[in-house]
Amino acid sequence: MGNKTLWAVSVSGSIRSIGFGATWPFMAIFFNRDLGVPIFLVGIIFTFLAISSILFSVVGGWLADKFGRRATLLIGGFNGIVIYSLIAVFIAAHVSILYIAMGFVLSSSSGSLIFPSSTALVSDVTTQEDRTIAYGIYRILTNIGWAIGPIMGAYIYNLGMQWIFAIVALSTLIQFIVILFYVHDRRIYTRRSGIKVSVISYDRYLLLFSVGTFFIMMVSTQFSVTLPTFAANHVGIPVSDIGYIFAVNGAVVVLGQYPLNALFSRVSDVTTMIAGSLFYSAGYLLVGFSGNLLQLMLDMIVITVGEDLVSPSLNSIVSKIAPEDKVARYMGFNGMVNSAARALGPSIGTIFLSLYLYNGPEVWGTIDIFGITSIAILLVFGRMIGHRPANESASDSQSV
Repeated sequence: MGNKTLWAVSVSGSIRSIGFGATWPFMAIFFNRDLGVPIFLVGIIFTFLAISSILFSVVGGWLADKFGRRATLLIGGFNGIVIYSLIAVFIAAHVSILYIAMGFVLSSSSGSLIFPSSTALVSDVTTQEDRTIAYGIYRILTNIGWAIGPIMGAYIYNLGMQWIFAIVALSTLIQFIVILFYVHDRRIYTRRSGIKVSVISYDRYLLLFSVGTFFIMMVSTQFSVTLPTFAANHVGIPVSDIGYIFAVNGAVVVLGQYPLNALFSRVSDVTTMIAGSLFYSAGYLLVGFSGNLLQLMLDMIVITVGEDLVSPSLNSIVSKIAPEDKVARYMGFNGMVNSAARALGPSIGTIFLSLYLYNGPEVWGTIDIFGITSIAILLVFGRMIGHRPANESASDSQSV
């Protein structure tokens, strides 16, 4: 697909995810073990992180629709450079844990400004027939960085988390430069005086679909706190090896996204998402029965197949049911709902760890209830969207 803007956005995302992937697998363990924060408070920190993401997802979608994708990407990138640099300084200077936690929470603003703009820009520069493939390309390239980042972080972790955040700041700076010189808006954005433009937009189809994705995210968000904490504190995996589990995630996206796209190309996006939710649920359930690094890496393969099926289809469905002038705001609304799941997920996961005393089958079996719920809701959404009246369709008829 010879689309320069698509490739520029995807490559810039790959560069940023190298740094992001280096830090994310270790943050929960860093707060818990290195800074001595109790595990339930770690969950609360990640909850505040996601709440911050909710607010900035809405703002990011509105900015992208009103002022352009490129401008919003640059704002998010600059914001990230400043915040990640400050966190690195805070850790190196041994400032109060409160300031480190506050910086970490505010760091969500960068990604929340960047994500709606990036996904909306992919929609802008592709046709509806190519959109799922385009989102697959975007995910593959961003996950090349995610495959490299955790392994890099595993080696750097023992030197100090400040160096990992310095890498995040550097990778975000490089992303900023790539966007500045190689990414251009394809749509024309006009200011309409006297007309109020809503910050968020949704309809009943997006609302029901977003409830379904909320429950999927309640499962997938265990990736950030519950999974690494369970692996380190219960299974006994060395912290430096945690990065390899997460590197499998990036590698499977890179190697598996295209084959899975091809395999599911003849079925609807909704059916693909249902299959993805099944893989998510099965993969996390297997974690409860795993006792070593190899088994957890194999579990991650199953989990990532679920991610490969869900993520491109999710973005594709939102872009297809959205009116042309509201794509980013629909993305922002769905991102807001998904961020609500990310807000609840870490706290719920750590509550289950404490409630069940790290009993694997009980912890992960309970979490799987969310996955089953998402499947039921998506089945209803699929029937509902199949009977959508023509006058409620987006600007051009699109099959989801």
